[in-house]
Order: sequence, then structure tokens, then C-alpha cells
Amino acid sequence: MIPEERIDAYYQRYNAHDAAGVAELFALSGVFLDPATSGPVPRDRIAEGVARVIAMMPDLRYERGATMSGGGRHAVTWTLTGHALGPYRPGLVPSGNRVELRGTDVFVLDETGIVEQERGFDQKTFAEQLGLQVIVEPHQQEGAVFGYSMRVSMPGSRVPEVLAITWIRGRDEAERDRIRGHSRQIIHDFQGEPGFIGIVTGFTGDRGFTVTAWDDEAALQRALSHQHARARHAFHTTDLSPGVWTSVWKPLRTNRIWTRCPGCHEPNDVNDDHRACTRCGAELPPRPPVW
Repeated sequence: MIPEERIDAYYQRYNAHDAAGVAELFALSGVFLDPATSGPVPRDRIAEGVARVIAMMPDLRYERGATMSGGGRHAVTWTLTGHALGPYRPGLVPSGNRVELRGTDVFVLDETGIVEQERGFDQKTFAEQLGLQVIVEPHQQEGAVFGYSMRVSMPGSRVPEVLAITWIRGRDEAERDRIRGHSRQIIHDFQGEPGFIGIVTGFTGDRGFTVTAWDDEAALQRALSHQHARARHAFHTTDLSPGVWTSVWKPLRTNRIWTRCPGCHEPNDVNDDHRACTRCGAELPPRPPVW
């Protein structure tokens, strides 16, 4: 194939959802790279990457622009359309959002195939179109380590009698994914326990943390007998995580819940769940959950 024929075939095979066919267009030493890869992807892993993109957007289609060539390189602008019907990564529920993303591919070719393909696109726009949050924070600054968190709260506003606080370390992103996989199932188990009130969990740097709230310790112990027990077994019998700490606490003092009136802005002590502002009588929003 001449360069233009091979570039045409690249987008045609992508639109046909032929992952192996896309990989076959690369030279034996050919590589692919884009902002989402941690480095050049060799030919023997390209089909796998293409298949992941197709699984994420099963109806994807590329509309390509004209080829601009010079200096041994061939640049092509494109517009990708489709719907986010598959997970971006395991454990993330797809949004179903429509995606329309613009980008550019730069190809280097020889008589054996694509030697290099470098793709450029706006990662923030792509993530937001998939329905994902993009939060810009430093990794570390002035002694603080930044990360992300998640909260799950059960209906009602019960004051917890017991808190469980834990941390676990993950050496790298692959190990942190393993830990998150255990955590997703553990939280699912917790939600089936009537004595579970809520959880705040997340990762900062290499450390994952959880703070869970319970009606009593008996509820906590029942919930820990399922996936949590399997995760604990994995820690003791495999190389999962270089370290972990667990603990159970009882609150020393619990204070009042306050809600600000949307009319006169008066703070209201709503521990008794009253719904009328004590100053102006306006309707207050529902009392928020304690956890």
C-alpha cells in the first residue's frame, strides 16, 4: 500500500471494529502512542488497545479529514463520535453519553507499514464527555498529599455508635486497582447490612483509607465476614499491599446538626428534624444524614 491507502485502511478498519486488522497495518517494529498511554505501545499490544476503545464505545466512528504530508510525516485530523456504553475501566458504570471528540494523528510509514502513530486529543474533554470528573490537584504540596474520595450514605440520619477507620498502601496503580476492586465489593456487602450507616473512602498518594459508620459493633462484624474476609486473606497469603492498619472507635461526643434557612439564612438546630425556620417560619430542607 502507498501511505494514503494505508491511512485510509486504518480508519476503515477502526470503523469496521476490526481491532486485529488495525494492528496488522503496523510494521513489526511499529508503535502507537497518545496522551493516555504511559509510553509507546508495540505492535503486539495495539489490537488489545483498539479492542478496549471499541468495547467502551461499541458504535464509534471516525470521520477523517484530508492528509497533510511533509518531512516524512502524514497528519490527519479526525472527529470521533459514539456513545459511552462500556466502562472506561473496570468498576466504572458507563454513562451512555454521546461523545464527539476532535483530534489529530501523525503517521510515519515505510514500505512495511506504520512505523509510528502519534495521536493528540484533549483528555479533559474526552473524560467529561464520558461522564467522568476531571479534578486538577497537585500530587503533593507543602506537606499535604492530594487524591480523591468517595462517599456512600444509607437513607436516614442515624448517629453512629461505632466508627471503623483503616488505611492500606498500594505500591503502584495496578495494585491500587486491585485494592479498589476489593473495596467495591466490600461496599456492596456493607450496603446489605441493616446496621451500616455510611462510608467515606479514597486514595491519597499510595495510601487508601476508609471511615465507616455503624449502628453497633455487631453490625460491623457481620459485614466484615464476606468480601472483607477474602481481602484480608489475600493480604496474608499473597503479596497484596506492603502495609495495612485497621481500628474500631466509639464517638466521644456528637454535636448538633445545623441547617441554614434558605429564606432568612438563620442557622437552625435540626436534631429534632423540625421543618420550619425558628426565625421566619420558612420551610427548611430535609435534615441531612449524619454520615
